[in-house]
Amino acid sequence: MQRSWGLVTACIALAVLFAGLCIFFATTQTSLLAGSYARHTKHAVLFALLALLSLAAASFARPRKEGA
Repeated sequence: MQRSWGLVTACIALAVLFAGLCIFFATTQTSLLAGSYARHTKHAVLFALLALLSLAAASFARPRKEGA
């Protein structure tokens, strides 16, 4: 994997987006991305996991010092 600050920024931006979608699906009743009008807990959990994975990817993507 290429290590750069641009990739870290993109991963963090994705994590913020996924966290926002997690909050949206956990707190509102909607039919967005689903077939029924209700609160979708499974979607909220999915987006929470995607946010955590994005933060993990950001951690692995950040450049390291040569001596460390």
